[in-house]
Amino acid sequence: MKKTLVMTLAVSMLFGTAAQCASLTEISTAKTKSDDAIELVLWHNRGGANGETVDGLIDEFNETVGAQKGIKVTSVRQDDSIVSTFKTLLYANDMANMPDLATLYAGDVEYASTVDCIQPLDDLMANDSEFNSDDILPSLRSAYNYMGTQYSLPFHGDATIMYYNKTAFEAAGLDPSSPPTTIAEMAEAAEKLLVKDGETVKQYAITLGMQNCYFNNWIADQGDVFYLGDNEAGRTGRMTKVTFDTDGTMLNLLNEWQKVLDTDAVQSIDEGDQPKNEFISGLSAMFIGGNWAMTSIEEGAAENGFEVGVCELPKVKESDIGGVCPGGTSMYIINKDDDTRVQAAWEFMKWWTSGDTQTKFCMKTKYIPVNSKTLENEEYHKWLEENPNYKVPFDALMNSDPRIQEQLAPTQQEFQSIFLETCQSWAKGEMTAEECVQNMAEKCNAALDEYNTANPIE
Repeated sequence: MKKTLVMTLAVSMLFGTAAQCASLTEISTAKTKSDDAIELVLWHNRGGANGETVDGLIDEFNETVGAQKGIKVTSVRQDDSIVSTFKTLLYANDMANMPDLATLYAGDVEYASTVDCIQPLDDLMANDSEFNSDDILPSLRSAYNYMGTQYSLPFHGDATIMYYNKTAFEAAGLDPSSPPTTIAEMAEAAEKLLVKDGETVKQYAITLGMQNCYFNNWIADQGDVFYLGDNEAGRTGRMTKVTFDTDGTMLNLLNEWQKVLDTDAVQSIDEGDQPKNEFISGLSAMFIGGNWAMTSIEEGAAENGFEVGVCELPKVKESDIGGVCPGGTSMYIINKDDDTRVQAAWEFMKWWTSGDTQTKFCMKTKYIPVNSKTLENEEYHKWLEENPNYKVPFDALMNSDPRIQEQLAPTQQEFQSIFLETCQSWAKGEMTAEECVQNMAEKCNAALDEYNTANPIE
């Protein structure tokens, strides 16, 4: 592992630093010299109906703003290996097949800061009078800022919320208009939601195995704001150790979740889309996930004959005030030593994150708009009234402290495995909560030590 990490980082340093970007005048001049538009390639990983919406909006750009400015964007859909594909081309120094714009995940900004062909956006934003960075939702803007540098802008926004089966709640004697607001209240509901036929479980309260995606929210939300690791969970500098074991946040969380486990109403196996699919099928009465799942959940609930409710993520303790961390993907500009292409890519990025474009995109996909100007759109307000479930994640993110963010450990994959496997052993009663916390901390710190030894912090 060490050798691969060192080689990847070393190759990224081969690329020259980004130069100053060309002006709009240079773009117009470039078009005058050639009848062809500046052709850009955008990689994104939105599939299905959401991918079709992305493609349709790109066509709109090409026919309007793009046509006016001599820019044409071609959409290329990638699967979930988009980051691996990007790294493979980078390692091979294959800039010819690199896109001009690429959407990467929220946790990739620390890696992006090491790649010289990724264009920082600070100068582009500061020198463009048409762009106001304050319009971008603070939580989403902060997600892609690393050590004071803005490396990308959000492509789409997402927030963790709780879905619940209103029909199942009513059948269990619970008020479907008053979903749980804390983990302790989840435990009270879980006891009533468990449905068994002899030894066979017909309905679990929830399918959830403690892991990274939940920790990002439930660790940070405690009290004011806490961080999973040092240097603000890797955002003000490379993470060198975890802090969830010494500040008590992980033990607080596990002790609260034990109340839910004690009901025997939890299915703790948690892989891929399993929790969502179990909820849609009616096997689980609650599901914790992002608003990315809302369309499929609403459609699945209708097919299976139950009403779905949406509420904010229950807190660890009632006194917690932090909020939820943003999720989703962001858009990066790849500098191929062509300043005119960089400026053209910025024109598309600026258009994509605008209030008008985000209104169209989010009303079709149910993602969170990245631009607060959508709130000034009457059509969007009317749509929210007709789709009240969608307002829940938007409000949750708007009201969250921007410091609450996904942790940026350079050992993301190792952390995910450590958290899930260790917590599953704890959920089975194979270790105490204290032992679980200690075990996770020791393994996470060992992974960080290995990485940081192989890739010394300069």
